[in-house]
Amino acid sequence: MESQTTMNPLQSALIAVQLCNVAADHHPVQNIGNLVPGWKIVWSSGQTTDPNYSFVATNTTEDVYVLTTRGSVAADKFYSDWDGFVDWIIEDLDEALAYWPFASAKKMPCVSAGAYVAFTSMLMAKNALGAGESLLDFLLAKAVGRGKQLIITGHSLGGNIANVYASYYVETLRQKSIPADNVSLFTFAAPASGNSDFVDDLDSKVYVAYHYQNTNDAVPNFPVAQGLADTSKFYEPNTPDAANVIVKFKDQQATLQEVYLILAELFMPFDYQQPKRNYVKFTADLDLKFKANNIDSWLQQAGIQHQLFVYAGYLGVKLPPINKETPIAEMAV
Repeated sequence: MESQTTMNPLQSALIAVQLCNVAADHHPVQNIGNLVPGWKIVWSSGQTTDPNYSFVATNTTEDVYVLTTRGSVAADKFYSDWDGFVDWIIEDLDEALAYWPFASAKKMPCVSAGAYVAFTSMLMAKNALGAGESLLDFLLAKAVGRGKQLIITGHSLGGNIANVYASYYVETLRQKSIPADNVSLFTFAAPASGNSDFVDDLDSKVYVAYHYQNTNDAVPNFPVAQGLADTSKFYEPNTPDAANVIVKFKDQQATLQEVYLILAELFMPFDYQQPKRNYVKFTADLDLKFKANNIDSWLQQAGIQHQLFVYAGYLGVKLPPINKETPIAEMAV
């Protein structure tokens, strides 16, 4: 493992995507050594089936620490079936904004109410592997100082929470007059965490930050108004094409394109935005098995495009298979 002084952003991204894969495993503490040799989990929020499960892993020399938050299968509802999509939008995707106090900018930074709830659960979590210390106390004791590096990462909703926690952690270091130049942030397929004031503040204080989006992945377009409008054009000129996919809601029907355009209009006043610093977009190939102009095929295509292995492939990493013997608990955005 490279030390902090020689590790570049690409090397950090490779570590981050592999540990996001570990976070999806049913037994991450036991299996991390097989999935990412030379690494171990030293802080764990508890049961892997709990919402917002997080862990901190370190390498053999203990100079690199990685905080990883699991992406929830709440997003799986998005592409399981039409009823699941509607449930995710109406019940799980909490678009209401909550004021974010951990910001340097004196404007009106806000995050989604669901993200704030998830962040609060991280604040309250205790180490299930050690003396029961909080995540913050653990990081301040282990990941601060010369020769140390902290990577904060997550896939899907885990990336959403990674943005929020990184903002909090760096602001906490600043208030304690502790340098934060050893903290980096890597997210994959993350929905937007907050409004433009929040992301402007995040961009200004987390200098090494990379956010990856497959342009064929609908999830990171939520709940940004322009992103939702862009999703209304998926996957033209190929099929399935949202403009030709008919969906039903209660006793009405519309094209999927019309649904996304309505959502874009509804979310516009909230001003959700994605970070601008090193926001990396790439385009993965469509899976030709899903090309019928119906909602099932469209959602299955969206599901494939959202998978972590697509993002790992862009970085040149082939992820090993993980243990998924039980469903992962769901959480709200």
